[in-house]
Amino acid sequence: MHKLKAVFWDVDGTLADTEMCGHRLAFNLAFKDFDLEWNWNESKYLELLNTSGGLKRIIHYRNEINSTLSEDKCSRIQERKRFHYKNLIHSGTINVREGVLRLINELSNFKIEQFIVTTSGRDSLEPFLKTSLSSHLNCFSGMVTYEDVSKHKPSPDAYKLALQLSNKSEKNCIAIEDSIIGVEAAKAANLNCLMTLPPWSSSNKYISKKANACVTSLGNINKPSKIIYGKALISNLVDFEYLTALIN
Repeated sequence: MHKLKAVFWDVDGTLADTEMCGHRLAFNLAFKDFDLEWNWNESKYLELLNTSGGLKRIIHYRNEINSTLSEDKCSRIQERKRFHYKNLIHSGTINVREGVLRLINELSNFKIEQFIVTTSGRDSLEPFLKTSLSSHLNCFSGMVTYEDVSKHKPSPDAYKLALQLSNKSEKNCIAIEDSIIGVEAAKAANLNCLMTLPPWSSSNKYISKKANACVTSLGNINKPSKIIYGKALISNLVDFEYLTALIN
């Protein structure tokens, strides 16, 4: 039986609903600042999430609509987007997802190492960590961000680097992800993976079938999680015992 020794947390959509209520809104505000008639609604943004990284997302959309916007201007839009995102984070409008703080605390009590593994840039990540996650930062042993690898999710590079930092065998680790490309990245690094669906995504086309299991949320006692596929929950929520069961 494999012991659980490390948990790798994705951020956007996993730790918090930063995608629809944070990044998407920040992109649209940045587009206005540059007098662009671009507006990413939730449906469009779901499609764009298949492209990892904010600047790459802007360039992908530019190419999709055959815009003549220069790469330099795309970079400046991304910088402005970071400004708006920081303001949204500091405004307190983005909350940590159901069950996240409970599970972080429980894993910390069991002496399980925890790492953040994200394709977001450090500038975007730090405001969130210093506000919504400030009281739990000491539970994390390290982080991997956009700047730390040249290839981003669905490439496994970020998770391979996290494995190196943890100095653990992939058999003793599990990633928690919310997206198809995130699950693909984890599995390509030979990691176990739990998929927790973001609150704005219920369509089957956004559910990866490659994870060890998929749940509606991590759950709390008063708001239980539900299994979409995979091993049955042991106590109606995702906890240390359930994560251990998933890696065995």
